[in-house]
Amino acid sequence: MSLFLFLLTLNSQLHMAKTLNKEALNSEQYSLHQNFLYNRALYGLGIYTPEEVVTMLPEKRKRIIRLYKKTQKIINLWKQEIVNILANKLFTDIFPDMEFTKCLVEYYGTEGDPEYINNMSFKNLKISKEQVINKLIENKILPKNFNELNQEENESRISSKWRPHISAESRECTGGRTLEISSETRKYTTTSA
Repeated sequence: MSLFLFLLTLNSQLHMAKTLNKEALNSEQYSLHQNFLYNRALYGLGIYTPEEVVTMLPEKRKRIIRLYKKTQKIINLWKQEIVNILANKLFTDIFPDMEFTKCLVEYYGTEGDPEYINNMSFKNLKISKEQVINKLIENKILPKNFNELNQEENESRISSKWRPHISAESRECTGGRTLEISSETRKYTTTSA
């Protein structure tokens, strides 16, 4: 009996390691900024530390929450649609000539119910990260050029120690003032040049 449990535990650990390796390979396909945008859309404020959330501007917090809620609605309805398509196929394959099947498929179709929360995982529905990204791009949650975003160009947007690089031209447009952001306190001050 104990050998069986040992082998079962070993098998589950190997399976988990394979899954983590696949996820690691999958995340390496995208830059830090791409993963940041993806995770912010899917998890909202959950990707930030409590300190970052507290120091975040209220407008930014509201925008992230709004984006997160919109993403969850889209993903929820999409997962329901996938489940409904699979259920309809199952019923039409098993009971092709029954009146009940025809009524069920015609009446409910494939549309989801916004009030119902689908808790099935992407893995169970065999939805890949690329499919989720394409769905979010299609619904304008992620930018159209998401797959072309470059880590070097966007690294400053992720970092909590972000400092804007003000050119001489932009200083002229702002009357010689530059915007300085203190990463410790996140206070905004303007200084004259």
